[in-house]
Amino acid sequence: MKHYYSTIDGIVTTFSDIHCSAAKGESLLVHMERAQEHGFDTAEFLLPSITCTKYSGFTEDERTKLTEFVRNNSALIWEIAREDGELVADVG
Repeated sequence: MKHYYSTIDGIVTTFSDIHCSAAKGESLLVHMERAQEHGFDTAEFLLPSITCTKYSGFTEDERTKLTEFVRNNSALIWEIAREDGELVADVG
């Protein structure tokens, strides 16, 4: 992931540039990870739908809280991606 967003409770949140296609419109990925003794807990969300596309190591309750965090911060994430990022053509 290209853009660092925050670290809260040991969970690092980053996100991609904006991807754009005629069929799907604009989207970006938000990636969250937390270091563990033997690797990382990870979660990935697709915006604008705020869909959790994959997660590992986080509990269902934690995933729900991460989803809410992404929902509450999505406008700011889009704003930062537009200001600091690039628009990337999606091939799909």
